Amino acid sequence: MADLKKTVFSILEKDPGNTEYGWLTKIVNYSIVTLVFLNIIAVIIQTEKGIAQEYNTFFSWLEIISVVFFTIEYILRIWVSNLNRRYTHGFMDRLRYITSPIAIIDLLAILPFYLLMVFPVDFRFITILRFFRLLRIFKLKRYSHAIQTLWHVIEDKKEELVINFVTILGLLIISSSLMYYIEHPSQPELFSSIPATMWWSVSTLTTVGYGDMVPVTAFGKLLSACIAMLGIAMFALPAALLSSGFTEQIKNQRRKKNSHICPHCQKEIDGKELFND
Repeated sequence: MADLKKTVFSILEKDPGNTEYGWLTKIVNYSIVTLVFLNIIAVIIQTEKGIAQEYNTFFSWLEIISVVFFTIEYILRIWVSNLNRRYTHGFMDRLRYITSPIAIIDLLAILPFYLLMVFPVDFRFITILRFFRLLRIFKLKRYSHAIQTLWHVIEDKKEELVINFVTILGLLIISSSLMYYIEHPSQPELFSSIPATMWWSVSTLTTVGYGDMVPVTAFGKLLSACIAMLGIAMFALPAALLSSGFTEQIKNQRRKKNSHICPHCQKEIDGKELFND
């Protein structure tokens, strides 16, 4: 049983040292990725009533097969979770794995199917539950190197991104308040309150400018121009942060790929240094 558990763990976690069952690992991984994409396409297409009714049997079988496959995967991951170095200390660590973000996503990917089987619900609630099927796209994090890289970049830059988000939120509140007090006397229906004016701030900060709320006073137009220019600068910051983060991650991955263990000092050295020696 212990050997079977290790084998299942190596297949699910894509252990590079698992040469014996490497072919099975690929089949499992490709199957999950394929099912995730098929489910996303199905959720989108099913909003067309004509197609949904015509191919209802196909979509039903796809959902059943997907749920069975994802349920087995979810149970197996819980079973082998204590082989992970982060969850090796008994029941509490297994519970910690179950409440981890990626495990919650795995649960939400299958939970709506079982809820609809147990509880009689109205159509609106069914629509909401069907939305949770789109969360299956986050399962790709385990199987896509690009998504894993993006996740690492966000984790590395999370403090800077939070600061940027708070700054944008502060600018949104200040600009909405100023524009309300400037434009409310002239356009009481459009700029009726600060929350209502926030729509103007969002469209201006993002430089979308729908034109449904436009300042008519001189001070309002001046403020609008300043906010639009600040919006370009503020929304360029997250792009720059993510770009630098991607560059750092790619450099780190290349360095790890080219690094070697020195046979004399047992230290990790760069591939170029090893070649020069």
